[in-house]
Amino acid sequence: MKYSVLVFLLMGSIHAMAYDSGIAIQTDKGARIQVTINGKLYTKQTGNFVRVRSSPGLFHLQVKVLNPYDKQWYIVRKDIRTEKGFEFQYKVIFTNTHKPTLVEVKRNPVYSKYFLNPALYNRHPVA
Repeated sequence: MKYSVLVFLLMGSIHAMAYDSGIAIQTDKGARIQVTINGKLYTKQTGNFVRVRSSPGLFHLQVKVLNPYDKQWYIVRKDIRTEKGFEFQYKVIFTNTHKPTLVEVKRNPVYSKYFLNPALYNRHPVA
């Protein structure tokens, strides 16, 4: 009985450590985005906020955004390195005359998967 409980707790702790970092991307003024990470499309319907939960590593991020000023689609690319225990939040910044840019807004600590809502995340393998 003791060994089965120990094995169950060990399996649960390994599962909890599998996804321990994340990426969140949002836009200004409710503009529409499509997010592609390492060649995989994560937003089949355009929205204005995307969260991806993953293992730490290097990610090739590509964001297709609709600029609210000139109503044209732009593609913004950036390489992102995530660290264990943090969720990196990025924001697409629009200007009237230039191409949009992707800027890191803040870095939130991720304490455990039980403090987060897992329904907000798409799962992604290690890069």
